[in-house]
Amino acid sequence: MGILNFIVTLLLFAAMEVVSKPLMGSIDPLVLTFWRFVCGITVLGIIMLIRQKKVKLSRGKVSVLALMGILNTFMSMSFLQLAVKHTEASRAATIFCSNPVFVAIIAAILCWEKFTKRKGFGLVLGISGLVIVTGMHTMSLDTGTFYALLASITFAVYILLGRKASLTIDPITVNVISFAFGLAALAVWLIAKDVPMSPAPLKSGLPSFLFLGIGVSGLGYVTFITAIRKLGAGKASTVFLLKPAVATVLAILFLHETVTVHFMIGLLLAGAGSYLVAGKR
Repeated sequence: MGILNFIVTLLLFAAMEVVSKPLMGSIDPLVLTFWRFVCGITVLGIIMLIRQKKVKLSRGKVSVLALMGILNTFMSMSFLQLAVKHTEASRAATIFCSNPVFVAIIAAILCWEKFTKRKGFGLVLGISGLVIVTGMHTMSLDTGTFYALLASITFAVYILLGRKASLTIDPITVNVISFAFGLAALAVWLIAKDVPMSPAPLKSGLPSFLFLGIGVSGLGYVTFITAIRKLGAGKASTVFLLKPAVATVLAILFLHETVTVHFMIGLLLAGAGSYLVAGKR
């Protein structure tokens, strides 16, 4: 069952950028993010109610979960959706999944984790891959790539906070509460910017939206949590190392994107770097 959950998680997460790309012509990226996480929190909330698990949290833990929700749902996922709109789905997925590189950098700066030669070599490879994939080696950086970098960095901070929170709080509870705060922050932002929040434009792409909302933002988190319990956090987390390659294949098949030799070299370097800085798993 562990392997099955891992495969389902990989396919769901890898398809996110590819499935959402066609929707970018009909709805605002942040509005799409809002409604897909509404679906996600509904699925997870139902599971939480069925399990009837009591939740007792201190103000400090609630504050951490609130910050996690703002970093993940409001910032990182919104940046990622903006990246999908403005650049290729394969590029957005590759840059986003290089977040272990940023996790290592931030953790080293804050002295939260020991810096080793393995991580140092991984950072060199990972940053080299990012430079190639983002096009920074040509001294250029497009809008979509910039948003993808922001998504990866903010998700890295979210991961660091999540490591501490998940040690004492049930993972589904973490997601439900953090999603709620993230959705609240995103709603405030959309209202302040006077962005129409109606989901009506999604009618034309309803199957894709339901896949993103119920599948990726709901069931995807459930299968990922189950994979962690069955296989261990180390093995389960390799889903983010495999996602860029799978997302690239899906983008070629369904979006007819083309990839260059430079992109493939960058993808391999970024993946290798992420693997090394993730630790001996």
